[in-house]
Parts: sequence; structure tokens; C-alpha cells
Amino acid sequence: MSYANILLILTLGLAACTPPPEELLIENVTIVSAHLDAPSAPQNVLIRDGVIAEISIEPIAAGRQAQRINASGRFLAPGLMDSHHHVAFVPGLGAMGVTPASDHPALLEAYMAQQPRSLLYYGVTQILDPAPLLAWREFEAAPLAPDLMRCGEIPNAAGGYPLNQRDDSDALALYPYRIEGEATPEDVVARIAADGGVCVKLYLEDGFGAETGWPLFDADMLARIRDAAHAHGLPVIVHANAIDMYQIALDARLDILGHGLWNWQWPDGEPPVVATLDRLVEQGTGYMPTHSVMAGLGGQLRPDALDDPQLADVVPAALLDWYRTGEGQWFADELAADFPPDMPRSEMADIFGYGVGRAQRATGYLHAQGHPLLLASDCPGSPTFVNQPGLCTWREILSLNEAGVSLQAILEAGTINPARQFGLEAEYGTVEPGKIANLLILSANPLEEVTAWDRIETVILHGQPLSRQMLAVQ
Repeated sequence: MSYANILLILTLGLAACTPPPEELLIENVTIVSAHLDAPSAPQNVLIRDGVIAEISIEPIAAGRQAQRINASGRFLAPGLMDSHHHVAFVPGLGAMGVTPASDHPALLEAYMAQQPRSLLYYGVTQILDPAPLLAWREFEAAPLAPDLMRCGEIPNAAGGYPLNQRDDSDALALYPYRIEGEATPEDVVARIAADGGVCVKLYLEDGFGAETGWPLFDADMLARIRDAAHAHGLPVIVHANAIDMYQIALDARLDILGHGLWNWQWPDGEPPVVATLDRLVEQGTGYMPTHSVMAGLGGQLRPDALDDPQLADVVPAALLDWYRTGEGQWFADELAADFPPDMPRSEMADIFGYGVGRAQRATGYLHAQGHPLLLASDCPGSPTFVNQPGLCTWREILSLNEAGVSLQAILEAGTINPARQFGLEAEYGTVEPGKIANLLILSANPLEEVTAWDRIETVILHGQPLSRQMLAVQ
């Protein structure tokens, strides 16, 4: 082992166990934040005990033990929030606690150790998990991890989504907030609030593909859940991606649509896409584009998917090797089984691209109406091994840019919009005194080029500076 590698390992160990400095002074940095009309003149930023204490164009007197970073020519932005990330779902392995993830404990352990670091590697310092199952405790126990907010997930009744995707009776334990027996919606929502949930997650999914018969909550039940959630100050996120499911959600005045509108199928005539989106704007409903879901399905089928060099930064080597095995290709084989056997997989992948295109068109339309968006990857979204933590957040940013979303709106989607949507604005979302010091030092201006979000030099987590490279897979 080389001296450089030994030094890197020691650095990683120290970063994981060393508390953040009591004071961190970032000097001569340009601030890019949604509350500013334009990037600032060079500023000095003092962080004390993990909180932004002072920002000034004048020199700031810091304590003798303060750590200093000279950030001349650099840009300071809020850390990103991915508003739809699943800590309990492992790319290529599926949900923790059930097969195939449960069949590979060593791979699962390696992934869970790297997952929070991979998110930080791409500047994600906060996540919202709308369906954390039981993995959130392990995620929060990691030495370095983004701040985790979580919903309480209320599944539909037996036979409905997502319970109908589990063939293991033990899987019921993964869904503690079920409305059944004597448990009323009011009781269940009260437990979610008492357990620290910041939102309620519901499902409007009547089937995949040609399937349309899965049971849904009726209008009365949706109203009771909504009213109970609002009584506790919790917004309701709903899984929906089709026009008819959107209309049910809008009828029920649910707060946030947890997927972009990529399913435009309609029984007769032209699908009412614009009318549905206009209604969403009128009602002020939150919108998560989640382009990465369909992109990941297509990417899974591309023969060269695992040749992407970016995967090596965020995927443990043993897991990346397993993806290349016949067993590791199980989900790609499952997807391919729905197509003619002689169709090349690259053509299958292109078909999923149509869904991405529809989602981008819907997103572009909403942006043109001035509707705020929420950066949300739904990583991994399915057992796709191409959708990896942090990396799919970055690809979501690129897809928003391709959809015509402005760089200012992308900044807002990843910072202030989710903070406002989930009642976190006092702590997150902008670079201002009193906010938690979850910040990024970038070598480029994200209001001039989208690639700035992949040009991170330092991630600051609760006042602790972390070089980007030490967060990559080692």
C-alpha cells in the first residue's frame, strides 16, 4: 500500500470520528443563495457550533482555535435537499429485509456504509425519505450522513400497492402504519406525528402497464387522512404518475405529487395533460418531477450501463462486481421479459425514453407557468443498479436542465423550495445567519453553468468541512 493511500485512510478515519470545529471561518467566498437577487460580493462567513453565526463583507474576528478556509474565487451555496430518496431500497437488490437484498448481507452492509457518503459526495446534505421502512435508524447512525427527514407511509389495503409487491408475510412488519382492524386513519396519522414524521405518504397506483385493478383508498378515506395530517401540521405526499391518478389527488386536495406526470395514457381522445397541470398550478400543489425513475429503467437495459466511470465513485467495488454477474442482472432480465425476445435491449431502453420525454415536457410546462419544483430523484425508484445515491440526484439536475428549467429555478428546487414545502425554512434552504451550516464550496457558479453542481470542492455538514474526494468509495 502506498504512502498516499495510507494517508487517505487515516484522513477518512479522522473525519469520521473528529467532531466539527467549534468555529469555522470561510473567507472571501461568493455566496449563491435563493434569497439573494444575484451572487454576492466576496464575503466572510463564520460558523459556530454547526450554525451560521455571521456573514460580513468586512473581516470577522474568529477565535484562535477557529479553522479557516480561504475560498477566494469559490462559490458558497446551500447544501442540496433531495426530497425523494429511499434509504431502505438498495439499487440492484431491492428493499432491505426481503429477497434478494436479504440474501446478500455482505453486499448490503457495504452499500449501507457507503450510501450516506455517496449522497454527500454529490452535495446532498438533507434528504426526505417518504418510505423509510425500518432502515432510517441505521442511516442516521452512520458517522457521516445527510440530515434525514421522513414520512409515515400508509399503504393501501391488502391487494393494493405497495403491499401487493411483497410475497413475504414478514414484509408486513416493514409497514407499521396500516389502516386496518381498529386502527383508524386518525390513529395512524397521530402515530406518524408522534414518531417524528414530517409528512404522510399515500399511494394512488391502480396498476403497472396494462394492470388497472389494484384497489385504492376512496375519496372519504383520502379526506380523513388529509384532514388528520393537516391537524398535525403534516403535508400529504401521494405516489402518482398518471393523469387519472393525478385527478384523484387533485380532487382530494392532497399537498404534493411525488412523481412527475409521465403516464399520459387516456381512454378516449387527447389526454388532458395541460388542463391537469393547469389545475395543479391553480391549487398550488407541490411537484416532484422524478425524471430519474424512467431514465433508470431505460439505463438498466443498456449493455454498457455498468461502464459509466461515475459509478466507481459511489458504488462499493464488490457490489459493482456483483451487478455484472448473471444473478446481478435479474431485474434487467425481468424488464426485458416484457418485450419481444428478438428486440435488442438498446431499443427497449429507448422506449423508456419516451416516458422521460413526457415527464420533461410536463416539467418544462410547469416551469414556464412559474410553478415551484422540488428536486427529487426517487432513488433508486426500482431495483435499478444505475440509479445510485447522489448520482441520480445529479442526473435529476441535468434532466431538469434539459427540460428547460432555469439555473435559478434549479437552485431553488434543491434548496429553498423543499425547505418551505416541509416547514424547514428556519433551519435550511439559504445561506443566512441562524441556518444550519450544511453548505457546499463550489469551483464554479451554479447560476452560470449547471455543471457547477458536480464541481464540489468541500461539503460542510453541520460546520464540519469534508473534502469531496474523501467521501468517494475507497
